[in-house]
Amino acid sequence: MLEQIIYTAKIIRTKFVSDQKYLTKRFTEKLGYEPNFQNPQSFNEKVTARMIFERNPLHTGLADKITVRDIISNRIDSCYFVPLLGTYKNFSEIDFGKLPEKFVIKCNHDSGSAIVCTDKSSFDIKSAEAKISRHLKMNMYFRKREWHYKNISPKILIEEYVDLYQDKITHSMITTCRVHCFEGKVRFIEMDIQNYEGREFTNIYDTQWKLQPFKVDLKDNAPTPLSKPQQFQDMILQSENLCFKYGYSRIDFLLGQEKVYFSEITLTPNAGRMVITPSEWDQKLGQLWQSY
Repeated sequence: MLEQIIYTAKIIRTKFVSDQKYLTKRFTEKLGYEPNFQNPQSFNEKVTARMIFERNPLHTGLADKITVRDIISNRIDSCYFVPLLGTYKNFSEIDFGKLPEKFVIKCNHDSGSAIVCTDKSSFDIKSAEAKISRHLKMNMYFRKREWHYKNISPKILIEEYVDLYQDKITHSMITTCRVHCFEGKVRFIEMDIQNYEGREFTNIYDTQWKLQPFKVDLKDNAPTPLSKPQQFQDMILQSENLCFKYGYSRIDFLLGQEKVYFSEITLTPNAGRMVITPSEWDQKLGQLWQSY
């Protein structure tokens, strides 16, 4: 109930507080400096300026986890897509009896809605229905002012479960790969890592697998060096097939033990409020985004 009240208040707020005013306030509170969105220089300024000023319908299509498959199908082979088990308008349409023992269920129009099932016999369907139904009723634009989510028609999708890559020496698991592309070229690969104890870290590499001297969102590097996965170069190649040829885009992947799987295209990471340390890297990354 409280969550719905807060969400309703955010919808009402959009009628009285402009995107620029709202995002300026949130930017300053989170990052500690006054932004210039008319002449953006830092990475976060440019991301937020995109949120305020760009109104490209293509961005909406790319943000939709279902339609993005069709949009990019001529740029990447279908083997890179996680197999889709079904799409639905309502949770009640799902026939769990026809699903495999492992699967992932999520919404197409937001982030944070994914539910991973690794054992269907113990899967809490009622809890999943409550979460998915709640997400279906919410629009990311009202929550974070990311315009390209505003006009996505909410749906449910179910994908096959992917066994994630595990380093043979450290037994660490790579849970997500985020490939940061500037002006058509891969520059950095951000990898979320979970060690054998369940602790989470983030390493950022360049295209030569060299660990970089900056961090994002205060996430520490993994304490033990990670071996370069054999799929690393293929992921870079597919990223450059998919990324914007001008400006910035982030191509996200899941890394299976043998294969790379496309996950999504992200245009406004962390809603323009990514904490980058040391802070001068906010400016350095902004300089790579040359065509803004």
